[in-house]
Amino acid sequence: MARPRLPQGVIWRTRLAEMIDVGARHAVTLICAGPGWGKTALASAWAGARSMGGPIAWMSCEAGHNDPYVFWSDLILALRTSGAVRPGTPIPDRGPVLSVDAPAFLRRLGSGLATMPSPVVVILDDLQEIRDPRVLDGLGGLIRNPPERLRLVLISRAEPDLPLHRLRAAGELTEIKAHDLAFRVDEAGELLALRGRRLPVDRLAELVRGTEGWAAGLRLALDAPAGVGPDEAAADYLVREVLAGQPPEVREFLLWTSVPDRVSGALAEALTGRRNGEQLLAELERANLFLERVGTNGWFRYHRQFRAALRRQLLFEQNGTVSRLHLLAAQWHARVGNPLAALNHAATAGDWQLVGRLVVDYGMPLFGSSDRTDIAALLQRIPAERLDDSAELAFCAVLRTYALGDVAGVAGRVAHCRAMLADRSAEDRRVIGLALDMVEAVIVFRWRGDMPRLVDAFTEVLAELGRLRWDQVPAMPQYRALALLNKGIGMIWTDRFDHADRYLWAAATGARAAGVPIVEISAFGHLALLSVIQGSMVEAREHVAAAVGVARRIDAEDRAPVAAALLAQAVIDQEQGREAEAEESLRRALHASGEQPEAALAVLTGVIRAYLLIDRGEANSARALLGVVAEEAGPGLVAPILQRILDVAHSEIDLARGRPNAVLDRYAGRAGLYPAEQLRVAQAWQAAGLPARAEELLARVREGTDRLAAVSAWLLTALAADAQGRGQRAADAMARALAGAEPEHLRRPFRRFDADRVLVLAERQQWLTESPGPSGESVLAEITGEIPIIGGPAAGPLSEREIDVLQYLPTVLTAGEIAENLGISVNTVKAHMRSIYRKLGAGRRREAVVTARQLGLL
Repeated sequence: MARPRLPQGVIWRTRLAEMIDVGARHAVTLICAGPGWGKTALASAWAGARSMGGPIAWMSCEAGHNDPYVFWSDLILALRTSGAVRPGTPIPDRGPVLSVDAPAFLRRLGSGLATMPSPVVVILDDLQEIRDPRVLDGLGGLIRNPPERLRLVLISRAEPDLPLHRLRAAGELTEIKAHDLAFRVDEAGELLALRGRRLPVDRLAELVRGTEGWAAGLRLALDAPAGVGPDEAAADYLVREVLAGQPPEVREFLLWTSVPDRVSGALAEALTGRRNGEQLLAELERANLFLERVGTNGWFRYHRQFRAALRRQLLFEQNGTVSRLHLLAAQWHARVGNPLAALNHAATAGDWQLVGRLVVDYGMPLFGSSDRTDIAALLQRIPAERLDDSAELAFCAVLRTYALGDVAGVAGRVAHCRAMLADRSAEDRRVIGLALDMVEAVIVFRWRGDMPRLVDAFTEVLAELGRLRWDQVPAMPQYRALALLNKGIGMIWTDRFDHADRYLWAAATGARAAGVPIVEISAFGHLALLSVIQGSMVEAREHVAAAVGVARRIDAEDRAPVAAALLAQAVIDQEQGREAEAEESLRRALHASGEQPEAALAVLTGVIRAYLLIDRGEANSARALLGVVAEEAGPGLVAPILQRILDVAHSEIDLARGRPNAVLDRYAGRAGLYPAEQLRVAQAWQAAGLPARAEELLARVREGTDRLAAVSAWLLTALAADAQGRGQRAADAMARALAGAEPEHLRRPFRRFDADRVLVLAERQQWLTESPGPSGESVLAEITGEIPIIGGPAAGPLSEREIDVLQYLPTVLTAGEIAENLGISVNTVKAHMRSIYRKLGAGRRREAVVTARQLGLL
């Protein structure tokens, strides 16, 4: 009947005490968790601190309390001992002797408790000891119709068989579970301080994570001798306190199902041979036997320290069973399509042949997933001397060589594996050969940049996938997505854009359905590159966003598959005039590509860097860089579009160096030029003094689908017309260039050509064109350097000199030409123009002219 004495070193946990305070204002509080979570210590500390506020009766339940007479007699004794029941209170003196007396007894007890002058709290500890239905029915009746003054605090290791659902639904039940009782880092620090010790916060947090906040585990870990870890410190307690008390069949179930990190009903049945795995797991969870549900798909996990104790005990009692259980788990995971878990269990079991078969079936898709690091680590567990035992293990050696970064050594490993297939069955040769073909194509052909062979290889892979059955290739959807991706990539670089677009979209869709996000990232990244090559920055930006979004979701923003998207982003940034952002995107792409990037992306990276150098006026450095890039790519690079991209870059360098004839010689006799190529040739004809030849090409580019090239073509047309004195044609062409640039936010084309002449054209256009965006944000405003005016008109008339400048604003004269007419400096004219804008409340030249006319100033 006495409140248990608190052990030394118990800390006061305010948040939990407040939860019981809240519960004590309602009918029932349930403190329910497994052994060692500090349930009794919490309630005892709370009762000691709150005893001055009113009577608190305590009763610790034992096996003998399964007799109704004993239970109710002791409960009445606890009430009297606590002082809650005063002499003369109309409650029974003892429990019912006969079952037939129970209803009348409960009515008298309820009526008597209702007459209490103040609420009384009754704490029933170790309620899990009560199993007799007569006692539980009586207690349930008290809970169903609780006396107004009675507050019950129930402490139990398992959910009691009482009608708590009604109270739960009505909000009258306060529940304190294991996750509430779990120690937090600050509370663990207080517990440690009571022992006169301190630990760094990171070490303390690691300890709390290792024990999952379990009070007994934390205390045992803190008191353990040096060198004894938390799992070892708690093992004996868990075996004696939890495992030893279980029936033999439950004990075996616990031991055998501790082998996997997570267990479902079906997996438990595969491990134990029982038919009621799901039911038993649910019962263990309800019993708070250190088991919790994970998610909503029927998976469970043991508390980390309990799982470690079970595994330790299994090794001690049934060492020979462990490998068999891992093998059963591997086979089950393979059947249900969890290849990485199957591989881990097979490797732990030491069944390397099974590992080899699983790697053949799932290795490539796993390398193309977010689990790449895990599969690479698993391959390292295969003993080196076993890699020649079979073709399957030789295939593991191929992937292991690649994972170690030895890309050049993959070809030799592939050849060795093929040789080992010579004496295998036709089916084995087809299935393993398919996996080898994919590895060779991705790692050898694509890495070297041999794009025609890449396309041919994956054309055959897709055909072979169509001939094989799903049971022969368990990873059929993943294989197909991977094949579509690589064929699409090869088609980009072999100048088959329409086909590439279709294959890459199919790869992205298939990858999402098959659950291989790395393939989806790469597909969107290459779609972005394709859009960049075709001159559509808006579409490219959408594809980049899709690729980066998937990469962010799986924490793969610095992985190789995202490199293509980052390179596309670098081009977008560069064409939009954001050099610093382009440099950053390029840096991230280089980091993602790793130390041995594939040849095609390495060349493209070099081209982007060359353009950045050209924009800085370092054409000679750009030329030298492209020479290094071509040399490093080597003869293995066979990618027609990349060669054309290199030629366009060289042409821009030649034009920057004043060598138009080199460009004309480069493209002499070539047919089917792309817009970017036609643009460079047209620019070369202009520089060579043959504008008619240039106009013939520019006309094609202006009406083409390449919006980036079209903007430059219109700009070159405007410059040519201005040079010929055709002002209206120049204005129209400049307007078309600006209109094409605005939706794509293009800035670079207006910086590539004669800056002074472009500025003159822009300033003439400025007052004629209404910018679609806020002042200062449009392409035109950026070219002219127009400063947006914030706020309304300022008080005060225009000065005499400002009136003079205002007279010129309706004309097409530039600020420099106005300055020349007025005999003042161009900076003075610009200062007067800004003052005029401010006083008239205008944001740009055209607005100032309109407002001045309305005010009668013009």
